[in-house]
Amino acid sequence: MVPQGARNGESEMQISVILCIYNGADSLPAALTSLSKMSIPDGMSWEVVLVNNNSTDETGKIIEEFARTSGFTVQHLFEPKQGRAFALNAGIRKARGEIIAFTDDDVIVDPQWLVGLSNMFATFECIALAGRVKPLWDKPQPDWLEMEGQQVVGHFEYGEQPIQINLSPLGANSAFRRSAFEKYGLFRVGLGVNKSEIGGTEDDEFGRRLLQAGEKIMYAPDAIIHLPVESHRLTKDYFLRWFYSMGKANMRARMWPQNAVCYFGVPRYLFGTAIRSSLRWAFTVDEKRRFQHKLRVYRALGGICEGWRRRFRIQTEIPRL
Repeated sequence: MVPQGARNGESEMQISVILCIYNGADSLPAALTSLSKMSIPDGMSWEVVLVNNNSTDETGKIIEEFARTSGFTVQHLFEPKQGRAFALNAGIRKARGEIIAFTDDDVIVDPQWLVGLSNMFATFECIALAGRVKPLWDKPQPDWLEMEGQQVVGHFEYGEQPIQINLSPLGANSAFRRSAFEKYGLFRVGLGVNKSEIGGTEDDEFGRRLLQAGEKIMYAPDAIIHLPVESHRLTKDYFLRWFYSMGKANMRARMWPQNAVCYFGVPRYLFGTAIRSSLRWAFTVDEKRRFQHKLRVYRALGGICEGWRRRFRIQTEIPRL
């Protein structure tokens, strides 16, 4: 049987792995090497799709050399529109797989990563998977850093057993059936990193779109990637900027309950969150918990400011496959 993803005479392809790269010349070689070392189940047809998102460094040369020497199917393309969502959508349109998996250009994938994803989709009737993300530290974890509830330092771990989850997969380790994009559209642009903001939420918005439609997302504990922790992220100032940017991105994505009461384009609950978190920030003694409350204040303020600024703007349309 030819899968739905094999269209217009294309050869059958089971899994497409998409990497979107912007000026990744320093980290990309290690990520590509880890892909080359993966265990591939007998009979599995798979490909890598590399999207050069308007890079100005040596990324293009690295991609071309890998495509020429890898020994397996590699598609590559240049996406001139700057922005992660543009690159993701270009990769999806290029991919031929019935399953479309995503990772980043600065990760190390576990040798069993593709096996873990494949086994989960074969076992569970779900539309998407959230793989396990483990941080790789090159310096000690700061005392003030609480790993729970933040994504600045990439991590996504919910135990050793597969479970259904009610949250969006982390973009660095996620996989979807092609039908998800055929039915619900592609990633929304305008929600990602730009020159003034360091947090993006296109992955979260798409996952919530699926969950709101009643689709099933599973956590895949055996599909593991390792994400190096960049030292410049391990400052309180960076975390505060990231949470403020995330609050703005969440507002652009309109990620609040449909029945939320809004004042001047801002959901009412954000004002309450800002006030309660400010009080907890002021009166909490424990440094780690106190900083967590401060982060929530910054995220709420980012959302309030963005909601006020964009209160008369029309929501961005969802791109289609």
